[in-house]
Amino acid sequence: MRARLLLLSLATGALLSSAAAQTPAVPAVPPQPGQNPAGLAPPPGVNVITPSAPPAAATQRLRGTVQEFDGPFLTLRIPGRKTVTLGMTVATRIVRNRLMQLSDLQAGWYVAVEALKGADGKLRAQGIRVYPPGVRGVGEGLYPSAPDSPRLIVAGSLAQVAPGGIGGTLSLGFHGAAPDASGACVGHAAGAFGCTGTADILFARGVPIVSIEAGNGAQLVPGALVSASAAANPDGTLVAVSVTIERDPIPKEH
Repeated sequence: MRARLLLLSLATGALLSSAAAQTPAVPAVPPQPGQNPAGLAPPPGVNVITPSAPPAAATQRLRGTVQEFDGPFLTLRIPGRKTVTLGMTVATRIVRNRLMQLSDLQAGWYVAVEALKGADGKLRAQGIRVYPPGVRGVGEGLYPSAPDSPRLIVAGSLAQVAPGGIGGTLSLGFHGAAPDASGACVGHAAGAFGCTGTADILFARGVPIVSIEAGNGAQLVPGALVSASAAANPDGTLVAVSVTIERDPIPKEH
């Protein structure tokens, strides 16, 4: 399972690392033009004084544990960089990742599965991400996770979960771009056009299942592992565009 940790970074602008962090790897779904990737409202738990809005500039990714959060500012302890302080605004998106079990999955949910096709032609899940209802349809389809990558993303509605053997089988229905030479529906969904397809994906125990949920400032407690996307103001201060809570603090042993 550890070898599968953080296979793809959360491209929440799209829809969806270390072994020490115990953060499971899950597929990220590429964005569609003009769509809100996470579909989440500004976090209700963050009542802040706005420093300044994040500028339209290149963002940088940061990952570390929360040292302090007082509303206007989030301070992270980052390996090799001591601490970094980010300004938080009412527009900062807070998302929380929650681990799930196969038995938690329900028909009708919108999910993205990262899969590999075996020599027998069957798809085998490498990671599963469950998205909130407002994200349904974003990044839908069947396509490579990256150019020339053997990994595939299958994003669509979960039709059936059938436990069995060392895991089970997931059945998904999705919209794609067009049939390929074999007649299978592939590519990103193209609105009212394109094709419809289905996919059966084998699932083994240990494959991470992560649900993306709306988070809030109350969950930014010391010790929580987070990743953040931040932009720099002209004066060099950093403002958080989005914050993902990857793991709650690890309880101390007594």
